[in-house]
Amino acid sequence: MNSRNRLYIMAFAVYTTALLAITALAGLALQYSTAAGVVQLAVALSGNGIGGFALVLGILRDDRVQKAEEKAAKARQESEQFKQESEHLKQESEQFKQQAEQLKQESEQFKRQAERLEQQAALERQRAERAEAELERVRAERDREIAARIRRLEIAAGFTTPDASDDATEN
Repeated sequence: MNSRNRLYIMAFAVYTTALLAITALAGLALQYSTAAGVVQLAVALSGNGIGGFALVLGILRDDRVQKAEEKAAKARQESEQFKQESEHLKQESEQFKQQAEQLKQESEQFKRQAERLEQQAALERQRAERAEAELERVRAERDREIAARIRRLEIAAGFTTPDASDDATEN
């Protein structure tokens, strides 16, 4: 039991005891007139005065208001800390948002660059295919020319006879 409650209990006990004592003294004052002064003194120092004094001590020692003020101060301090932390998290969130935007822009640039490289690769493939087709055509033409020369040389050397399809004006 804490001291505050003890003071309240003590004040109640003193008040009750004084009330009984004053009642007894009032009874004596009715019977004897000499006891009237003592009764008045007893009433002045009665449980009302002593009990009230103990009650005032209990109220003075009542620390509920102080505890409430301490809780309020602690709550304000925690609120301030949460506010600062919230502001810090808000700033970090903004930084992450900016970084995400920057990464998005870089991603778009890389995407456009990849598309350009893909287009260049397709053009290079087409050029390579055309060059290969041209090379094949040139090889085929060269092979025909070599075959025609060999045929003319064979005809000139007499190894074979000219065909009707051969042009006699060629040398």
